[in-house]
Amino acid sequence: MLQLTVFGGLTLGLEDGLVSGAMTQRRRLALLALLAVARQRGLSRDKIMAYLWPESDAARARHALNQLLHIQRKLLTGRELFLGGKTLRLNPAAIRTDVGEFEDAVDRGDLEAAAAVYGGPFLDGFFLKDAPEFERWAEAQRHRLARRLCAALVDLANAAAKRGEQARSAEWWRSRSIARGPSV
Repeated sequence: MLQLTVFGGLTLGLEDGLVSGAMTQRRRLALLALLAVARQRGLSRDKIMAYLWPESDAARARHALNQLLHIQRKLLTGRELFLGGKTLRLNPAAIRTDVGEFEDAVDRGDLEAAAAVYGGPFLDGFFLKDAPEFERWAEAQRHRLARRLCAALVDLANAAAKRGEQARSAEWWRSRSIARGPSV
């Protein structure tokens, strides 16, 4: 199974290590990040094209996306990475994502698991040349996910204090101040 890590950078791995080569070209990884955040609702091909090829006309962008999908499928023989037609989403039987694990943990109230999954800012240090819409999207997601983490850490700190675990509460507050940084 593939593992996409978007917290603290952007990497694609397998059970036996990181994936390298053609599968890790920047736009291919950016597509995986877009779909990882979209989760089960997926993302329309038109939106993907607008994020990844904003300066291209529709026909060229569509061709570029179709080529990208074809190459990813060819490189991953035996694994159907993408589901859907007009709306694409990642196949959870083929790939796991840390952002999906984080959001699922927050949604079900398992805040300690969420805090453990969060490995740093979303797409930290990852940039996509000539794709300003993708960069704006990434920045918005970075802030949204950091806010979710900070809210979880506040809840964990308050719960620990309520149980009389002052040292643990202080650790959660310290984690929040680190996660919050200057801009969240």
